Amino acid sequence: MEARFREDYPGEFVITKTQWGAGKRTENREWIPNPIVNQHISGRAVCIGDTSAKEQYDYTRLQRHRGGLLSSLKLQTYGTSDIALEMPLDFAVEIDPTKLQLLKESAYYENNVVYTTARNCIANPGLFYLIPYAPHLVSRAILPYLAAFDGHKEVFLLGYTNDTDKANPRWINDLLEVFSAYPAVKFFLVGEQSNIPATLFELPNVEGLYYKQFFSYCDV
Repeated sequence: MEARFREDYPGEFVITKTQWGAGKRTENREWIPNPIVNQHISGRAVCIGDTSAKEQYDYTRLQRHRGGLLSSLKLQTYGTSDIALEMPLDFAVEIDPTKLQLLKESAYYENNVVYTTARNCIANPGLFYLIPYAPHLVSRAILPYLAAFDGHKEVFLLGYTNDTDKANPRWINDLLEVFSAYPAVKFFLVGEQSNIPATLFELPNVEGLYYKQFFSYCDV
């Protein structure tokens, strides 16, 4: 993965249809412009990757977070569809069509930005936003990728623990890929440090924060 940023992102072509004929492959492509201008004050974002984080902190309170004088410490919120069903987020991410359908049925997309794959965007024209450059990552790893892509310098991750999706631990390697691609971004794993995969702390731009430290540092 390369470090890329929204400020340099005009949009991209996506393949809308592929056909085979006379031994040749033809593709129909459509240009999707960048429709998002993300203006943030603090350069800080929080990614909520799993509902288990709620056992330690009611993250739904973050929808009312201002943080510091004149909102100078305000956090932008990124979360999966599971989190989006509990609170409005600045940016939601879901690549699973079944879970995406829940956001569609609840009309969540009408007042909130939802990112997904090109295939899901084509199947639901006008409802969702394209994940830039289509990284091969699970949804919860796309959250910090988007936060870094949007130019945040400090990214706080809640709900990334040893209890997160034990049946599919791929998210750990996906996170490491994001952390490695954005060495200038500081990633903070929030929670009980002994319950967070130790390999995530092997990179110099990754640090752990207990919840009390997070509350103080981010004025939440």
